[in-house]
Amino acid sequence: MNINETKAISRDDNDVAGLDSRLTPTVYTGAEFLCYGDSLTAGYCSPEFAPYADALSESLGGAAVDHAGMSGWTAERMVRRADSDRESAFGLVYPGLRRLVRCRSGRRYSVVILMAGTNDLGFVPAEAIAANLARLHSMCHDAGVNTVAVTVPQSAFASDVTARGRLSLREKQREVNDLLRDFAADANSGSGSSRERRCLFVDMESRVPWSEGSADWMSDGLHMSKAGYEKFGRL
Repeated sequence: MNINETKAISRDDNDVAGLDSRLTPTVYTGAEFLCYGDSLTAGYCSPEFAPYADALSESLGGAAVDHAGMSGWTAERMVRRADSDRESAFGLVYPGLRRLVRCRSGRRYSVVILMAGTNDLGFVPAEAIAANLARLHSMCHDAGVNTVAVTVPQSAFASDVTARGRLSLREKQREVNDLLRDFAADANSGSGSSRERRCLFVDMESRVPWSEGSADWMSDGLHMSKAGYEKFGRL
């Protein structure tokens, strides 16, 4: 793994392979990764947890990959509790994101992989969800840490059914992901040799698409199976 090699990142560039070499090098050597998000990052697949961080570490040649999965948390709550010393979710305890990226956990991360927003879809407007996701990424960028923006995954609940004339969860999910794509493109400012590459956009749907009966997803229609988490971590 070599964090010191860079390549251009475009709006259509969804390839997570070699992600460490596709972002602007930081001022320190080595690369340590943090996967941050909700139960999909925790790797929930009842009755166990199988975080994709384990498979990602293997695919990156044994690179250090930590994970902090706050099951049940919304992106809004992640923002609100970002400076917390100690947060608990289903018995798992982590500092808030801003504390994690400011070395207060004993780690110095090169890249944070953010996947959140699923728990917001039912009651938060798309623009607000995207704004909170952007705030999480900006916390990392402000600390000199690059990010990977993973889209809000499709699920059995993000269907194309419209309720009471409102946007369906599927439509809202697509809108959030479009806004997240725009944020990632805007975060990579400048041009040519001066271009800063701070945020890589990854389309979850093209990596591990949800479908009824898929072996990559649990029967609850919301969480990946152990095989699904492993598949995502190796892509």
